[in-house]
Amino acid sequence: MHPAVIKFNNLPAKVAAPTWQQASDKARSTAMARQTIVKHLLSAGTAIDAAFVRFKQNLESGLVTPALSQAIITVNKVPSRATLFNWVKAYKANGLEGLLPAHRGRGKDLPNWATRALQFYHAPTSPSFAMVADDLKAEGYKVEAHQVRRFIGSLPHELGPKSPYRMGAKLYKEAHKDFKLRSTAHIPAGFLYNGDGHTLDVYLAHHKSGNPFRYELTALQDVRSRKIVAWDLSEAENTLATLNALTTSIKKYDHLVSMFYVDNGSGYKANMMNEECIGVYAQLDIEPIFAIPGNARAKWIERFFLHMEDRVGKRFQTYCGRHEDESFKKLVLKEIKQGKRHLPTVEEWVAEFNKFLDHYHNSPHPEETGKTRQQVWDENFVQSKPPHIDFDFLPKTKVKVRRGQIQLHKRTYTADYLHQFNGQELIAGFSMTDDKTIKLHELTGELLLIAHLKTKVPAIPESRIEQRRDERTKFQLKRLDKKKHEILAQAAKTRVVDVDEVEELAADTGPLSIEHKEQTPFFEMDLNDFLVEPEQPEALELTDFAVTEDDE
Repeated sequence: MHPAVIKFNNLPAKVAAPTWQQASDKARSTAMARQTIVKHLLSAGTAIDAAFVRFKQNLESGLVTPALSQAIITVNKVPSRATLFNWVKAYKANGLEGLLPAHRGRGKDLPNWATRALQFYHAPTSPSFAMVADDLKAEGYKVEAHQVRRFIGSLPHELGPKSPYRMGAKLYKEAHKDFKLRSTAHIPAGFLYNGDGHTLDVYLAHHKSGNPFRYELTALQDVRSRKIVAWDLSEAENTLATLNALTTSIKKYDHLVSMFYVDNGSGYKANMMNEECIGVYAQLDIEPIFAIPGNARAKWIERFFLHMEDRVGKRFQTYCGRHEDESFKKLVLKEIKQGKRHLPTVEEWVAEFNKFLDHYHNSPHPEETGKTRQQVWDENFVQSKPPHIDFDFLPKTKVKVRRGQIQLHKRTYTADYLHQFNGQELIAGFSMTDDKTIKLHELTGELLLIAHLKTKVPAIPESRIEQRRDERTKFQLKRLDKKKHEILAQAAKTRVVDVDEVEELAADTGPLSIEHKEQTPFFEMDLNDFLVEPEQPEALELTDFAVTEDDE
């Protein structure tokens, strides 16, 4: 069953006699006006009939109090005798709540197409009332679009045109549902950092190729003061950018953060950062807090990125951020290629960003009035000095020793006596900038030795390698030249074959005449006539080998 139908079936029934808390302001005003009239009749000291007659006489002569006159205006007319008796009875039974106006008349019946209309209307494609009416008519229901519109309009907001089933649960939550107001006043400055990555909305010249490129900004923000404690600019969100920003903040302030609030991206949740035993968080004793996927509103740094692009990104001609469609981005790239727009360098953007950070840190804090972000940081910063950290070999991973060697990142490392640990698992600390050495530790963390990158002996002389490379280059150029001539020959118009001419030439050509020359005479012979039969040797007797007296 469609979830909208389930929610519709679970709607509470309309209360015929609402309580005072459930009643509207208009209903409460009507009940109090009725109470004024009932109390006037009960305070007359006579029967209700006699009090009602005198009440009507006083109304006709205008001898009623202003409060009673206002009550008559509120109830809209002078009540009849039967109505007054009902009011008095209800007042004596239930007090003021008994005088609340109740629903009168027959309850509204639901149309027989209500369930199907809910199923058609609450679809992700957001169909119109006319489309729903057409679908209902196709199933045999007699209904018009205005009837569907009135029916949907009578439902609660969650089943209306902006229901979560039409616009999506995430967008409905962000646009229409209640949210929590969070305060950071109880958090010391430097205790909790918020980190995230953001692709710049500005095309910059790539530092190597010079082509238009959008870099990735990784920033760390202190949650209490909103101060940007460190940032890194990279080609994409990765673990190295996060590591650089985190180590920069530690070195800059000689402070180790306690908690780190990040999302589930690869740059923050990779094994190098989040591994339970050897990850960077575990080594630095930092507790990571991973945000709920899709709940970007809970990260304070999202507002910083928005503010930064308005103050920094829009100062450049190559801005392509919010409110810019794909056609405008294509136009920007086209004009950059034509030289009509200046393509800023990374250094120009960094200079503008640093200028913005100085202004941002000295601007008013969003929560603590009368103070800037820098003042909140200075007044509430609680320093936690880190222990001795070898930042160069901070990344670590588990490796296994085989034949006195270690394979790490497609590199082979070896050391003296490393073969003594064959088959064992060790922890290797490596540098992201230098691959010449790695530090090997036991699983308990104790340093064992330093392994060096193993060099390979050339299998053949380098001169022959260079010779083979030159030959390969020549053969490649030769193949390209051959391919070029082939393409030109195929594209040449003079080589188009005329089929009619070919057929005409074929028709004029007769069968070839073969002149029979005088045959050379030949003789019949049999090769067996030339066989030579070998002579059979005479049989030898044993006496031929015997030695006689004459022979002696």
